[in-house]
Amino acid sequence: MPIRTARPYAAKAIVEHEFDTDHLNIFVTFRFTMDQTIKPANNLWLCEVDEVLEAVTVSAWQDAWTILLTVPNIVVLPDRVTLEYNGPNENLKITWGKTWEPWGAIVSVELPPVRTTRTFSTGPAPQDDVDVSNVNVLFLDCSANDIVIGGLVGGVDGQVLHISRLCAAANNATLEHNEGTANQNIFLHVGND
Repeated sequence: MPIRTARPYAAKAIVEHEFDTDHLNIFVTFRFTMDQTIKPANNLWLCEVDEVLEAVTVSAWQDAWTILLTVPNIVVLPDRVTLEYNGPNENLKITWGKTWEPWGAIVSVELPPVRTTRTFSTGPAPQDDVDVSNVNVLFLDCSANDIVIGGLVGGVDGQVLHISRLCAAANNATLEHNEGTANQNIFLHVGND
């Protein structure tokens, strides 16, 4: 029986995922350029999220190396994600015609959170639903009015959020402690606004 010493040159891929409030985005980056004129059926991707098989419902080429897969109905950041391809299949090929040959499940690496900012200026009425989806720095622009924030929406477990007043205007910026009407209340260490 011959011993295989050389790896198939097409079998390498890096799998990375990001959690986005209610779904997972999974990026599969191949070692070589892929034929973007074709793509395999979504049901050929076998994605396990915390040891539960989940369906890939959408796929789209991002560039010649990377395909983006979407796994819906994931509502918490998973501890472990693996991706396997049930192939080979003629609809996943390198640009020079070789069919991609998977070797088994690949453990996905969690991508760091997106670092974005948002400037918020709504006021003076208290706001209990400030959207902080994918936001890491929330700037409060008090130049036109007072700003009162009683709660947030769209935040996820593990998200780091910095809130900063943008200017030294005469208007106030207030964070309300445990307002009670928000989706995601703010708890301040001093116990009051």
